[in-house]
Amino acid sequence: MLALLAGIIGGGWSLLNRGTDPMTGLSPLSTEEYLESSNALSGNTYKVEGTIDNRLDSWKGSDRLFSVQVNEGGSFVPVLVPSSLDANIQRGQRYVFKVRVLETGVLEVIQLIKA
Repeated sequence: MLALLAGIIGGGWSLLNRGTDPMTGLSPLSTEEYLESSNALSGNTYKVEGTIDNRLDSWKGSDRLFSVQVNEGGSFVPVLVPSSLDANIQRGQRYVFKVRVLETGVLEVIQLIKA
C-alpha cells in the first residue's frame, strides 16, 4: 500500500514538472557527432548545456557568436545568439540552449535558459 502511494505521488510530481521545462523532448546534441560532421545535422534542433567560454566576434548591436564548453565531454562549440533574444550573456555563465544546426555548422540559439 505504501509503495502504491509513493508511486502515485512520484508520478504526479513528474507529470507536473514535465510541463515546466521548455526543453523537454529535445535530444541532447552529440558533440562527437557534431564535430565529425556538422553538415549532416543541418536543420535539426537539439538541446545543448554548457558554459560560455568566450565571445568570438567583435561587432556590436547584432547577433553574437560565443564559444561554449559543452557539459558532455568538455568540447567547445560555436553558438550564435540572435540579437532578438536580448540576453545579457557573460563569460563563465551556464546555460541550457535550444539550438538549430545551420548549414554553416554554427548552432543558432532559438531559446536559452540560465542554469
